[in-house]
Amino acid sequence: MGADEADVDGTPFGRYRLIELLGRGGMGVVWRAYDTFTDRIVAIKVLAAHLSEDDEFQQRFRIEAHAAGRLNDPHVIPIHSYGEIDGRLYVDMRFIEGRDLQTILSDGPLSATRTVRIIEQVAKALNAAHKIGLVHRDVKPSNILLDEDDFAYLIDFGIARNTGQRNLTGTGDPAIGTWAYMSPERLRKGEVDARADIYALACVLYECLTGCQPFQGDSFESQALAHLQDPPPRPSITEPTVPQPVDEVIATGMAKDPGQRYDTTIALADAARAAITDPIRRPTTGAAPPPAPSIARPDPAAATRYRHPQPALRPDFEQTPQPLQPLTTPQPRRRPGLIAAIAATVAVVVCGFIAITGYLVLHRHSSAPAQPPSSTASTPELPPLPPNALNGLLLGIDAINAAMDSTGMSAVGTMTTMPDFSSRVPDRACLALAYAVQAEVYAGSGWSAMRAEVAQKPQQNAVNQAVVLFPSAQGASSFFTASIKSWMTCSGRQFVIAMNGNSQMHTVGPVTNNDGTLSATVTPAGVLQSCERALTVAANVAIDVATCAGPPGSAVSIAHQISAKVR
Repeated sequence: MGADEADVDGTPFGRYRLIELLGRGGMGVVWRAYDTFTDRIVAIKVLAAHLSEDDEFQQRFRIEAHAAGRLNDPHVIPIHSYGEIDGRLYVDMRFIEGRDLQTILSDGPLSATRTVRIIEQVAKALNAAHKIGLVHRDVKPSNILLDEDDFAYLIDFGIARNTGQRNLTGTGDPAIGTWAYMSPERLRKGEVDARADIYALACVLYECLTGCQPFQGDSFESQALAHLQDPPPRPSITEPTVPQPVDEVIATGMAKDPGQRYDTTIALADAARAAITDPIRRPTTGAAPPPAPSIARPDPAAATRYRHPQPALRPDFEQTPQPLQPLTTPQPRRRPGLIAAIAATVAVVVCGFIAITGYLVLHRHSSAPAQPPSSTASTPELPPLPPNALNGLLLGIDAINAAMDSTGMSAVGTMTTMPDFSSRVPDRACLALAYAVQAEVYAGSGWSAMRAEVAQKPQQNAVNQAVVLFPSAQGASSFFTASIKSWMTCSGRQFVIAMNGNSQMHTVGPVTNNDGTLSATVTPAGVLQSCERALTVAANVAIDVATCAGPPGSAVSIAHQISAKVR
Protein backbone atom coordinates (compact mmCIF):
# COMPACT_ATOMS: atom_id res chain seq x y z
CA MET A 1 0.00 0.00 0.00
CA GLY A 2 1.44 3.37 -1.04
CA ALA A 3 1.85 6.61 0.83
CA ASP A 4 -1.23 8.06 -0.91
CA GLU A 5 -3.57 5.21 -0.11
CA ALA A 6 -2.55 4.27 3.44
CA ASP A 7 -5.46 4.38 5.85
CA VAL A 8 -4.28 2.11 8.67
CA ASP A 9 -1.90 3.05 11.46
CA GLY A 10 1.51 1.53 10.94
CA THR A 11 1.40 1.23 7.14
CA PRO A 12 5.02 0.66 6.05
CA PHE A 13 6.88 3.06 3.78
CA GLY A 14 10.48 1.95 3.64
CA ARG A 15 11.97 2.40 7.09
CA TYR A 16 8.97 4.45 8.20
CA ARG A 17 5.56 3.53 9.57
CA LEU A 18 2.88 5.97 8.43
CA ILE A 19 0.65 6.91 11.34
CA GLU A 20 -1.61 9.83 10.39
CA LEU A 21 -2.28 11.82 7.23
CA LEU A 22 -1.61 15.45 8.17
CA GLY A 23 -2.47 17.12 4.89
CA ARG A 24 -2.22 17.30 1.14
CA GLY A 25 -0.23 19.99 -0.59
CA GLY A 26 0.28 21.04 -4.17
CA MET A 27 3.00 18.46 -4.71
CA GLY A 28 2.44 15.74 -2.17
CA VAL A 29 1.02 14.36 1.02
CA VAL A 30 2.38 14.85 4.52
CA TRP A 31 2.26 12.11 7.12
CA ARG A 32 3.06 11.83 10.77
CA ALA A 33 5.30 8.80 10.79
CA TYR A 34 7.52 6.68 13.01
CA ASP A 35 11.16 6.34 11.94
CA THR A 36 12.21 2.81 12.91
CA PHE A 37 15.92 3.65 12.46
CA THR A 38 16.03 6.64 14.81
CA ASP A 39 13.09 5.65 17.04
CA ARG A 40 11.33 9.01 16.73
CA ILE A 41 8.17 10.56 15.35
CA VAL A 42 8.78 12.60 12.21
CA ALA A 43 6.85 14.31 9.44
CA ILE A 44 7.21 12.72 6.00
CA LYS A 45 6.33 14.61 2.84
CA VAL A 46 5.93 12.29 -0.14
CA LEU A 47 5.62 13.43 -3.74
CA ALA A 48 2.11 12.72 -4.99
CA ALA A 49 1.76 9.51 -6.99
CA HIS A 50 0.39 11.24 -10.10
CA LEU A 51 3.45 13.52 -10.16
CA SER A 52 6.04 10.80 -9.67
CA GLU A 53 6.66 10.55 -13.41
CA ASP A 54 6.70 14.32 -13.95
CA ASP A 55 10.28 15.54 -14.25
CA GLU A 56 9.35 19.14 -13.47
CA PHE A 57 7.61 18.32 -10.21
CA GLN A 58 10.35 15.92 -9.22
CA GLN A 59 12.82 18.75 -9.69
CA ARG A 60 10.69 21.14 -7.66
CA PHE A 61 10.39 18.59 -4.89
CA ARG A 62 14.16 18.18 -4.77
CA ILE A 63 14.55 21.98 -4.74
CA GLU A 64 12.32 22.21 -1.67
CA ALA A 65 14.29 19.59 0.21
CA HIS A 66 17.61 21.10 -0.81
CA ALA A 67 16.52 24.68 -0.10
CA ALA A 68 15.18 23.92 3.36
CA GLY A 69 18.23 21.79 4.09
CA ARG A 70 20.56 24.70 3.29
CA LEU A 71 18.86 26.98 5.80
CA ASN A 72 20.10 27.00 9.35
CA ASP A 73 17.41 29.06 11.02
CA PRO A 74 15.22 28.09 13.96
CA HIS A 75 12.11 29.21 12.09
CA VAL A 76 12.65 26.78 9.22
CA ILE A 77 11.70 23.19 10.03
CA PRO A 78 14.88 21.08 10.11
CA ILE A 79 15.27 18.47 7.38
CA HIS A 80 16.52 15.13 8.68
CA SER A 81 17.00 13.50 5.30
CA TYR A 82 15.49 13.17 1.86
CA GLY A 83 15.64 10.64 -0.92
CA GLU A 84 13.57 8.05 -2.75
CA ILE A 85 11.64 4.98 -1.57
CA ASP A 86 9.92 2.63 -4.01
CA GLY A 87 10.19 5.23 -6.76
CA ARG A 88 8.66 7.97 -4.59
CA LEU A 89 10.59 11.05 -3.53
CA TYR A 90 10.25 11.96 0.13
CA VAL A 91 11.49 14.46 2.71
CA ASP A 92 11.93 13.49 6.37
CA MET A 93 11.59 16.51 8.67
CA ARG A 94 10.92 17.37 12.29
CA PHE A 95 7.32 16.81 13.34
CA ILE A 96 5.73 19.99 14.71
CA GLU A 97 2.52 19.80 16.72
CA GLY A 98 0.54 22.87 15.73
CA ARG A 99 -1.71 24.63 13.23
CA ASP A 100 -1.02 26.72 10.18
CA LEU A 101 -1.74 30.43 10.32
CA GLN A 102 -4.54 30.21 7.76
CA THR A 103 -6.47 27.86 10.05
CA ILE A 104 -5.92 30.18 12.99
CA LEU A 105 -7.13 33.19 10.99
CA SER A 106 -10.37 31.37 10.18
CA ASP A 107 -11.36 32.27 13.75
CA GLY A 108 -10.81 35.97 13.07
CA PRO A 109 -7.98 38.49 13.03
CA LEU A 110 -5.18 38.50 15.58
CA SER A 111 -4.20 41.26 17.97
CA ALA A 112 -1.47 43.57 16.73
CA THR A 113 0.99 42.38 19.35
CA ARG A 114 0.51 38.71 18.49
CA THR A 115 0.66 39.52 14.80
CA VAL A 116 4.01 41.26 15.13
CA ARG A 117 5.47 38.39 17.14
CA ILE A 118 4.59 36.01 14.33
CA ILE A 119 5.72 38.33 11.54
CA GLU A 120 9.07 38.87 13.24
CA GLN A 121 9.74 35.15 13.29
CA VAL A 122 8.77 34.63 9.66
CA ALA A 123 10.86 37.66 8.73
CA LYS A 124 13.90 36.01 10.30
CA ALA A 125 13.35 32.82 8.29
CA LEU A 126 12.96 34.78 5.07
CA ASN A 127 15.98 36.93 5.83
CA ALA A 128 18.07 33.79 6.30
CA ALA A 129 16.88 32.54 2.91
CA HIS A 130 17.55 35.87 1.23
CA LYS A 131 21.09 35.98 2.60
CA ILE A 132 21.94 32.85 0.61
CA GLY A 133 20.16 34.16 -2.48
CA LEU A 134 16.97 32.14 -2.04
CA VAL A 135 13.53 33.66 -2.73
CA HIS A 136 10.58 31.75 -1.25
CA ARG A 137 7.94 33.09 -3.71
CA ASP A 138 4.95 31.61 -1.88
CA VAL A 139 4.75 33.39 1.47
CA LYS A 140 1.18 33.03 2.74
CA PRO A 141 -0.65 32.05 5.95
CA SER A 142 -1.00 28.38 5.02
CA ASN A 143 2.79 28.17 4.72
CA ILE A 144 3.35 29.46 8.26
CA LEU A 145 3.09 26.82 10.98
CA LEU A 146 2.64 27.74 14.65
CA ASP A 147 3.16 25.45 17.62
CA GLU A 148 1.28 25.75 20.90
CA ASP A 149 3.66 28.49 22.05
CA ASP A 150 3.21 30.52 18.84
CA PHE A 151 6.70 29.60 17.68
CA ALA A 152 6.52 30.10 13.92
CA TYR A 153 7.97 28.00 11.13
CA LEU A 154 8.07 28.95 7.46
CA ILE A 155 7.36 25.87 5.36
CA ASP A 156 6.94 24.76 1.74
CA PHE A 157 9.98 25.89 -0.23
CA GLY A 158 8.64 23.91 -3.18
CA ILE A 159 8.68 26.87 -5.59
CA ALA A 160 11.65 28.68 -4.08
CA ARG A 161 14.52 29.53 -6.38
CA ASN A 162 17.86 31.26 -6.37
CA THR A 163 17.94 34.85 -7.56
CA GLY A 164 18.48 34.81 -11.31
CA GLN A 165 17.50 31.14 -11.70
CA ARG A 166 15.30 30.43 -14.71
CA ASN A 167 11.78 29.17 -14.12
CA LEU A 168 11.22 25.47 -14.29
CA THR A 169 8.14 25.88 -16.44
CA GLY A 170 9.60 28.42 -18.83
CA THR A 171 6.21 30.10 -18.90
CA GLY A 172 6.93 33.10 -16.74
CA ASP A 173 7.02 33.79 -13.03
CA PRO A 174 3.27 34.10 -12.39
CA ALA A 175 2.81 30.44 -13.39
CA ILE A 176 3.36 29.37 -9.80
CA GLY A 177 2.53 30.95 -6.48
CA THR A 178 -0.61 32.33 -4.86
CA TRP A 179 -2.35 35.28 -6.49
CA ALA A 180 -3.56 36.88 -3.27
CA TYR A 181 0.02 37.53 -2.11
CA MET A 182 1.77 38.04 -5.43
CA SER A 183 3.76 41.22 -5.99
CA PRO A 184 3.09 43.46 -9.01
CA GLU A 185 6.49 42.72 -10.57
CA ARG A 186 5.73 39.01 -10.56
CA LEU A 187 2.45 39.66 -12.31
CA ARG A 188 4.31 41.73 -14.90
CA LYS A 189 6.79 38.86 -15.36
CA GLY A 190 9.64 41.13 -14.38
CA GLU A 191 12.77 40.41 -12.41
CA VAL A 192 11.94 38.83 -9.08
CA ASP A 193 14.10 39.08 -6.00
CA ALA A 194 13.72 39.16 -2.22
CA ARG A 195 11.47 42.22 -2.45
CA ALA A 196 8.68 39.99 -3.77
CA ASP A 197 8.80 38.11 -0.46
CA ILE A 198 8.72 41.44 1.40
CA TYR A 199 5.53 42.35 -0.46
CA ALA A 200 3.97 38.97 0.35
CA LEU A 201 4.93 39.25 4.02
CA ALA A 202 3.26 42.68 4.15
CA CYS A 203 0.13 41.05 2.71
CA VAL A 204 0.27 38.43 5.46
CA LEU A 205 0.74 41.19 8.05
CA TYR A 206 -2.39 42.91 6.75
CA GLU A 207 -4.39 39.66 6.81
CA CYS A 208 -3.33 38.85 10.37
CA LEU A 209 -4.52 42.26 11.56
CA THR A 210 -7.83 42.31 9.68
CA GLY A 211 -8.74 38.70 8.94
CA CYS A 212 -8.96 39.60 5.25
CA GLN A 213 -6.70 39.32 2.26
CA PRO A 214 -5.50 42.76 1.09
CA PHE A 215 -7.40 42.65 -2.18
CA GLN A 216 -10.66 40.79 -2.59
CA GLY A 217 -11.69 39.11 -5.80
CA ASP A 218 -13.08 35.80 -6.94
CA SER A 219 -10.98 35.62 -10.10
CA PHE A 220 -7.35 35.94 -11.05
CA GLU A 221 -8.11 38.97 -13.19
CA SER A 222 -9.71 40.98 -10.38
CA GLN A 223 -6.98 40.17 -7.87
CA ALA A 224 -4.18 40.79 -10.35
CA LEU A 225 -5.62 44.14 -11.37
CA ALA A 226 -5.87 45.19 -7.73
CA HIS A 227 -2.25 44.24 -7.02
CA LEU A 228 -1.16 46.17 -10.10
CA GLN A 229 -3.29 49.30 -9.72
CA ASP A 230 -5.06 49.70 -6.37
CA PRO A 231 -3.31 51.50 -3.50
CA PRO A 232 -2.40 49.35 -0.50
CA PRO A 233 -5.37 49.05 1.86
CA ARG A 234 -5.32 50.69 5.28
CA PRO A 235 -5.70 48.16 8.10
CA SER A 236 -6.85 50.79 10.60
CA ILE A 237 -9.92 51.37 8.43
CA THR A 238 -10.55 47.70 7.81
CA GLU A 239 -10.15 46.92 11.52
CA PRO A 240 -10.59 49.91 13.86
CA THR A 241 -8.52 48.33 16.67
CA VAL A 242 -5.36 48.49 14.55
CA PRO A 243 -3.13 51.48 15.41
CA GLN A 244 -3.07 53.98 12.55
CA PRO A 245 0.76 54.00 12.24
CA VAL A 246 0.48 50.45 10.89
CA ASP A 247 -1.13 51.90 7.75
CA GLU A 248 2.21 53.36 6.70
CA VAL A 249 3.95 50.05 7.31
CA ILE A 250 1.54 48.29 4.95
CA ALA A 251 1.83 51.11 2.40
CA THR A 252 5.62 50.75 2.32
CA GLY A 253 5.71 46.97 2.42
CA MET A 254 3.15 46.72 -0.39
CA ALA A 255 4.52 49.55 -2.52
CA LYS A 256 4.02 48.92 -6.25
CA ASP A 257 7.63 49.88 -6.93
CA PRO A 258 9.95 47.28 -5.34
CA GLY A 259 12.51 50.02 -4.76
CA GLN A 260 10.09 51.83 -2.44
CA ARG A 261 9.66 48.84 -0.12
CA TYR A 262 11.65 48.00 2.98
CA ASP A 263 15.16 46.77 2.27
CA THR A 264 14.68 43.54 4.21
CA THR A 265 11.95 41.52 5.88
CA ILE A 266 13.60 42.38 9.20
CA ALA A 267 13.11 46.09 8.47
CA LEU A 268 9.42 45.42 7.74
CA ALA A 269 8.98 43.53 11.01
CA ASP A 270 10.83 46.22 12.98
CA ALA A 271 8.62 48.92 11.47
CA ALA A 272 5.50 46.95 12.37
CA ARG A 273 6.65 46.58 15.97
CA ALA A 274 7.46 50.29 16.21
CA ALA A 275 4.02 51.15 14.81
CA ILE A 276 2.18 49.23 17.51
CA THR A 277 4.60 50.12 20.32
CA ASP A 278 4.28 53.90 19.97
CA PRO A 279 0.52 53.91 20.72
CA ILE A 280 1.14 51.71 23.76
CA ARG A 281 3.58 54.25 25.17
CA ARG A 282 1.30 57.19 24.52
CA PRO A 283 -0.06 58.35 27.91
CA THR A 284 -3.76 58.51 28.58
CA THR A 285 -5.66 60.51 31.16
CA GLY A 286 -9.02 60.38 32.80
CA ALA A 287 -10.88 57.81 34.82
CA ALA A 288 -12.16 54.67 33.23
CA PRO A 289 -15.93 54.32 32.82
CA PRO A 290 -17.74 51.48 34.55
CA PRO A 291 -17.12 48.14 32.88
CA ALA A 292 -19.66 47.03 30.33
CA PRO A 293 -21.39 43.69 30.84
CA SER A 294 -19.80 40.74 29.12
CA ILE A 295 -21.56 37.45 28.62
CA ALA A 296 -18.51 35.25 28.18
CA ARG A 297 -16.27 37.05 30.69
CA PRO A 298 -18.22 38.16 33.75
CA ASP A 299 -15.23 39.37 35.78
CA PRO A 300 -14.87 43.19 35.87
CA ALA A 301 -11.37 43.23 34.42
CA ALA A 302 -12.44 41.29 31.38
CA ALA A 303 -15.52 43.43 30.96
CA THR A 304 -13.33 46.52 30.87
CA ARG A 305 -10.99 44.97 28.33
CA TYR A 306 -13.84 44.06 26.04
CA ARG A 307 -15.78 47.26 26.48
CA HIS A 308 -15.99 47.80 22.73
CA PRO A 309 -18.83 45.83 21.15
CA GLN A 310 -18.38 42.98 18.76
CA PRO A 311 -17.17 42.26 16.20
CA ALA A 312 -14.44 44.89 16.71
CA LEU A 313 -13.70 43.43 20.08
CA ARG A 314 -10.00 42.79 19.98
CA PRO A 315 -7.99 45.54 21.71
CA ASP A 316 -4.33 45.26 20.87
CA PHE A 317 -3.10 46.58 24.19
CA GLU A 318 -4.37 47.53 27.60
CA GLN A 319 -5.21 51.22 27.76
CA THR A 320 -7.19 53.34 30.18
CA PRO A 321 -10.28 54.46 28.25
CA GLN A 322 -11.15 58.13 27.94
CA PRO A 323 -14.16 59.11 30.06
CA LEU A 324 -17.45 59.12 28.19
CA GLN A 325 -19.30 62.42 28.46
CA PRO A 326 -23.08 62.44 28.91
CA LEU A 327 -24.95 62.99 25.69
CA THR A 328 -26.42 66.19 27.11
CA THR A 329 -23.01 67.78 27.65
CA PRO A 330 -22.17 70.24 24.85
CA GLN A 331 -19.00 69.22 23.06
CA PRO A 332 -17.36 71.27 20.32
CA ARG A 333 -15.45 68.15 19.32
CA ARG A 334 -16.15 64.49 19.98
CA ARG A 335 -13.75 62.94 22.43
CA PRO A 336 -11.42 60.36 20.81
CA GLY A 337 -12.29 57.74 23.42
CA LEU A 338 -15.99 58.05 22.71
CA ILE A 339 -15.51 58.07 18.97
CA ALA A 340 -13.34 54.97 19.14
CA ALA A 341 -15.99 53.22 21.18
CA ILE A 342 -18.72 54.19 18.75
CA ALA A 343 -16.68 53.18 15.73
CA ALA A 344 -15.82 49.84 17.25
CA THR A 345 -19.45 49.37 18.19
CA VAL A 346 -21.17 49.74 14.91
CA ALA A 347 -18.72 50.23 12.09
CA VAL A 348 -16.37 47.39 11.36
CA VAL A 349 -14.70 47.35 8.00
CA VAL A 350 -14.31 43.70 7.11
CA CYS A 351 -12.52 42.69 3.90
CA GLY A 352 -13.02 46.06 2.23
CA PHE A 353 -16.44 47.02 3.53
CA ILE A 354 -18.04 48.00 6.82
CA ALA A 355 -20.61 45.79 8.49
CA ILE A 356 -22.60 48.19 10.65
CA THR A 357 -24.89 46.96 13.39
CA GLY A 358 -27.89 48.82 14.56
CA TYR A 359 -30.48 51.39 13.59
CA LEU A 360 -31.22 54.60 15.50
CA VAL A 361 -34.76 55.38 16.59
CA LEU A 362 -34.66 58.39 18.91
CA HIS A 363 -35.79 57.56 22.43
CA ARG A 364 -37.91 60.68 22.49
CA HIS A 365 -39.86 59.19 19.58
CA SER A 366 -40.18 55.74 21.09
CA SER A 367 -43.38 56.70 22.90
CA ALA A 368 -45.11 57.52 19.65
CA PRO A 369 -47.51 54.80 18.49
CA ALA A 370 -45.94 52.53 15.93
CA GLN A 371 -47.53 52.30 12.54
CA PRO A 372 -49.21 48.96 11.87
CA PRO A 373 -46.98 46.66 9.84
CA SER A 374 -47.56 46.62 6.14
CA SER A 375 -47.21 43.35 4.30
CA THR A 376 -45.28 44.97 1.49
CA ALA A 377 -43.31 48.11 0.83
CA SER A 378 -45.27 50.88 -0.84
CA THR A 379 -43.79 50.90 -4.32
CA PRO A 380 -45.56 51.81 -7.54
CA GLU A 381 -45.30 49.54 -10.54
CA LEU A 382 -41.98 50.31 -12.18
CA PRO A 383 -40.02 48.52 -14.87
CA PRO A 384 -37.24 46.32 -13.43
CA LEU A 385 -33.76 47.84 -13.40
CA PRO A 386 -30.86 46.05 -15.11
CA PRO A 387 -27.72 45.11 -13.13
CA ASN A 388 -25.66 47.87 -14.72
CA ALA A 389 -27.95 50.46 -13.12
CA LEU A 390 -26.94 49.57 -9.55
CA ASN A 391 -23.81 51.72 -9.41
CA GLY A 392 -25.78 54.80 -10.36
CA LEU A 393 -28.18 54.31 -7.46
CA LEU A 394 -25.68 54.78 -4.66
CA LEU A 395 -25.36 58.30 -3.30
CA GLY A 396 -22.26 60.35 -3.97
CA ILE A 397 -20.00 61.36 -1.14
CA ASP A 398 -21.39 64.92 -1.05
CA ALA A 399 -24.90 63.58 -0.49
CA ILE A 400 -23.61 61.21 2.18
CA ASN A 401 -21.85 64.05 4.00
CA ALA A 402 -25.04 66.10 3.84
CA ALA A 403 -27.20 63.25 5.15
CA MET A 404 -24.74 62.67 7.99
CA ASP A 405 -24.43 66.40 8.76
CA SER A 406 -20.70 65.94 8.35
CA THR A 407 -17.72 67.06 6.33
CA GLY A 408 -14.69 65.04 5.40
CA MET A 409 -16.32 61.64 5.01
CA SER A 410 -14.81 59.62 2.18
CA ALA A 411 -15.49 56.31 0.48
CA VAL A 412 -13.28 53.56 1.91
CA GLY A 413 -14.53 50.41 0.19
CA THR A 414 -17.00 48.80 -2.16
CA MET A 415 -18.60 45.37 -2.17
CA THR A 416 -20.21 43.25 -4.88
CA THR A 417 -20.68 40.04 -2.88
CA MET A 418 -22.38 39.51 0.45
CA PRO A 419 -20.41 38.55 3.54
CA ASP A 420 -21.47 35.82 5.94
CA PHE A 421 -21.08 36.61 9.64
CA SER A 422 -23.83 34.21 10.73
CA SER A 423 -21.41 32.22 12.89
CA ARG A 424 -20.94 35.30 15.08
CA VAL A 425 -24.63 35.58 15.98
CA PRO A 426 -25.89 32.51 17.86
CA ASP A 427 -29.45 33.90 17.84
CA ARG A 428 -30.00 33.73 14.10
CA ALA A 429 -33.38 35.41 14.45
CA CYS A 430 -31.50 38.67 15.01
CA LEU A 431 -28.88 38.26 12.28
CA ALA A 432 -30.76 40.67 10.01
CA LEU A 433 -30.36 43.37 12.65
CA ALA A 434 -26.81 42.51 13.68
CA TYR A 435 -25.32 43.12 10.23
CA ALA A 436 -26.41 44.67 6.95
CA VAL A 437 -26.59 42.73 3.65
CA GLN A 438 -25.79 39.30 5.09
CA ALA A 439 -25.57 36.29 2.81
CA GLU A 440 -27.71 34.13 5.09
CA VAL A 441 -30.40 36.81 5.38
CA TYR A 442 -30.72 37.08 1.60
CA ALA A 443 -30.27 33.34 0.96
CA GLY A 444 -33.11 31.85 -1.06
CA SER A 445 -34.58 35.25 -1.89
CA GLY A 446 -33.51 35.05 -5.52
CA TRP A 447 -31.36 38.19 -5.51
CA SER A 448 -29.10 38.42 -8.55
CA ALA A 449 -26.65 41.28 -7.97
CA MET A 450 -25.65 43.81 -5.35
CA ARG A 451 -23.51 46.86 -4.81
CA ALA A 452 -22.48 48.44 -1.54
CA GLU A 453 -20.25 51.35 -0.67
CA VAL A 454 -18.83 52.30 2.68
CA ALA A 455 -17.96 55.85 3.67
CA GLN A 456 -16.58 57.09 6.92
CA LYS A 457 -14.76 59.85 8.71
CA PRO A 458 -12.19 58.02 10.83
CA GLN A 459 -13.18 57.82 14.49
CA GLN A 460 -16.36 59.85 13.90
CA ASN A 461 -19.08 58.36 11.71
CA ALA A 462 -19.76 55.74 9.08
CA VAL A 463 -22.29 54.76 6.42
CA ASN A 464 -22.90 51.50 4.59
CA GLN A 465 -25.31 51.95 1.68
CA ALA A 466 -26.28 48.85 -0.29
CA VAL A 467 -28.61 48.09 -3.17
CA VAL A 468 -29.65 44.51 -3.97
CA LEU A 469 -31.15 43.59 -7.34
CA PHE A 470 -33.95 41.06 -7.80
CA PRO A 471 -35.18 39.66 -11.13
CA SER A 472 -38.57 41.31 -10.60
CA ALA A 473 -40.38 43.79 -8.41
CA GLN A 474 -42.38 40.89 -7.01
CA GLY A 475 -39.15 39.25 -5.88
CA ALA A 476 -38.04 42.39 -4.06
CA SER A 477 -41.47 42.80 -2.50
CA SER A 478 -41.46 39.19 -1.31
CA PHE A 479 -38.08 39.71 0.32
CA PHE A 480 -39.38 42.80 2.11
CA THR A 481 -42.39 40.86 3.36
CA ALA A 482 -40.10 38.15 4.72
CA SER A 483 -37.90 40.81 6.29
CA ILE A 484 -40.84 42.26 8.20
CA LYS A 485 -41.27 38.94 9.94
CA SER A 486 -37.58 38.44 10.68
CA TRP A 487 -37.07 42.00 11.96
CA MET A 488 -40.23 41.91 14.09
CA THR A 489 -39.13 38.61 15.62
CA CYS A 490 -36.11 40.38 17.10
CA SER A 491 -37.97 43.51 18.21
CA GLY A 492 -37.25 44.37 21.84
CA ARG A 493 -34.89 41.43 22.30
CA GLN A 494 -31.27 41.08 23.30
CA PHE A 495 -28.74 39.05 21.36
CA VAL A 496 -25.04 38.35 21.54
CA ILE A 497 -22.34 38.79 18.94
CA ALA A 498 -19.54 36.34 19.71
CA MET A 499 -16.10 36.23 18.17
CA ASN A 500 -12.71 34.86 19.19
CA GLY A 501 -14.11 33.64 22.50
CA ASN A 502 -15.52 37.03 23.49
CA SER A 503 -19.17 38.07 23.58
CA GLN A 504 -21.04 41.37 23.58
CA MET A 505 -24.69 41.90 24.40
CA HIS A 506 -26.82 44.02 22.04
CA THR A 507 -30.29 45.37 22.80
CA VAL A 508 -32.84 45.81 20.02
CA GLY A 509 -35.36 48.62 20.26
CA PRO A 510 -38.86 48.65 18.74
CA VAL A 511 -39.00 47.61 15.11
CA THR A 512 -41.24 49.83 13.01
CA ASN A 513 -42.54 49.69 9.46
CA ASN A 514 -43.44 53.20 8.39
CA ASP A 515 -44.70 53.57 4.83
CA GLY A 516 -42.72 50.59 3.60
CA THR A 517 -39.46 51.36 5.40
CA LEU A 518 -38.31 49.04 8.18
CA SER A 519 -36.29 50.47 11.04
CA ALA A 520 -34.95 49.25 14.36
CA THR A 521 -32.54 50.16 17.14
CA VAL A 522 -29.52 48.09 18.17
CA THR A 523 -27.55 49.36 21.16
CA PRO A 524 -24.40 47.50 22.24
CA ALA A 525 -23.72 47.25 25.95
CA GLY A 526 -21.54 49.97 27.39
CA VAL A 527 -21.99 52.47 24.55
CA LEU A 528 -24.04 55.64 24.85
CA GLN A 529 -24.93 56.08 21.17
CA SER A 530 -26.75 53.78 18.80
CA CYS A 531 -26.71 53.42 15.06
CA GLU A 532 -29.40 53.62 12.45
CA ARG A 533 -30.58 51.00 9.98
CA ALA A 534 -33.16 51.21 7.24
CA LEU A 535 -34.56 48.70 4.74
CA THR A 536 -36.98 49.43 1.91
CA VAL A 537 -37.62 48.38 -1.69
CA ALA A 538 -38.30 50.23 -4.92
CA ALA A 539 -39.15 48.39 -8.13
CA ASN A 540 -36.88 45.31 -8.17
CA VAL A 541 -34.28 46.78 -5.80
CA ALA A 542 -33.89 46.31 -2.05
CA ILE A 543 -32.17 49.22 -0.32
CA ASP A 544 -30.26 48.32 2.85
CA VAL A 545 -28.61 51.20 4.75
CA ALA A 546 -26.76 51.53 8.03
CA THR A 547 -25.33 54.67 9.60
CA CYS A 548 -23.31 55.34 12.72
CA ALA A 549 -23.13 58.54 14.76
CA GLY A 550 -25.21 60.51 12.29
CA PRO A 551 -28.17 62.82 12.91
CA PRO A 552 -31.58 61.30 13.65
CA GLY A 553 -33.14 59.72 10.60
CA SER A 554 -29.93 59.64 8.57
CA ALA A 555 -30.28 56.02 7.44
CA VAL A 556 -33.91 56.47 6.47
CA SER A 557 -33.01 59.66 4.63
CA ILE A 558 -30.30 57.90 2.63
CA ALA A 559 -32.61 54.97 1.86
CA HIS A 560 -35.33 57.30 0.63
CA GLN A 561 -32.89 59.28 -1.53
CA ILE A 562 -31.76 56.05 -3.18
CA SER A 563 -35.38 54.96 -3.58
CA ALA A 564 -36.15 58.24 -5.33
CA LYS A 565 -33.40 57.53 -7.87
CA VAL A 566 -35.04 54.18 -8.66
CA ARG A 567 -38.39 55.84 -9.16
